Amino acid sequence: MFNFNYKIQKEDINYGGHVGNERALLFFQMARIAFFESLGLSELDLGEGAGVIQKNSFVEYNKQLFLDENISIIIKNIEFSKTSFNIFYDIFNENRDIVISGSTLLVCFDYSSHKIKRVPESFKMKTLSLSEEM
Repeated sequence: MFNFNYKIQKEDINYGGHVGNERALLFFQMARIAFFESLGLSELDLGEGAGVIQKNSFVEYNKQLFLDENISIIIKNIEFSKTSFNIFYDIFNENRDIVISGSTLLVCFDYSSHKIKRVPESFKMKTLSLSEEM
């Protein structure tokens, strides 16, 4: 559905000499921001006055990542409900091994009124058209 490439930086490395566990959520966010931007949107504006706020996340670590490795962060699927959507990610290393997988549940949120909103239909349509192209 969407691919974002990234090279592991010094700040991604922890005291164990590999990528820190907290970086997975940052990698997911980087891919998500780039995905939204590719649609002409942002985390603060998915259309119809809706931004997003993260409700929960899931991360599964399969292999270590090290400094200067190139990774591909793939948004592989999005599942919608009335006021939220779940984005599913896989992160691949240069050998095409899945090193991290996970998801983030995002709730549509109006930051001006601080209230939950419906998922914008225009965002759903743009996303669904992308998944049909695959």
